[in-house]
Amino acid sequence: MADDSSKGVNNVIKGPWSKAKIITKSQTDKIASDMVFADDVAESVMIPMIHGLSENGLDIKSDKFVAEIGFINEVVRSIIFRHMKYPHPMHILIDSVMSTKTESIEDVYSKFDADILEQMVKSIEDNKEKDK
Repeated sequence: MADDSSKGVNNVIKGPWSKAKIITKSQTDKIASDMVFADDVAESVMIPMIHGLSENGLDIKSDKFVAEIGFINEVVRSIIFRHMKYPHPMHILIDSVMSTKTESIEDVYSKFDADILEQMVKSIEDNKEKDK
C-alpha cells in the first residue's frame, strides 16, 4: 500500500488485518430460531406465574412488580440461554450470588449470598456517587 500522506490524507491505518470470523446464513438462522425459542419458553413460564400471583392478591400493575417480574423473566431467559450454551449477562450475577452444595446424588442445595449482593450494590452506588 502506498503512502497516502503525500496526498493530504494522514489518517490511513495500514494492516495486516486479522481474518474476521464469518457467520453463515444457517448459523444466523439457528441463532435467531434459538432466541425465539428462548423467548417462547420464558413466556410460557412467566404468564401462568403472573396470573397465579394476581389471583393471590398481588398488584401486578405496580411499577415495582413490573420491574421485579422483568428481572425474573431475564433470569428465566438466562437459564434457557445457559442450557443452549449461549452467554447471558445474568449468568455473571447468578454465579456471583448463588452457590450450590451437594450432599448426595439426590440432594443438591442452593444458597443465596445476600452479603455479596449488598457489597456489589454498595460498590455500584459508590461509583455512581464518584461520577456525579
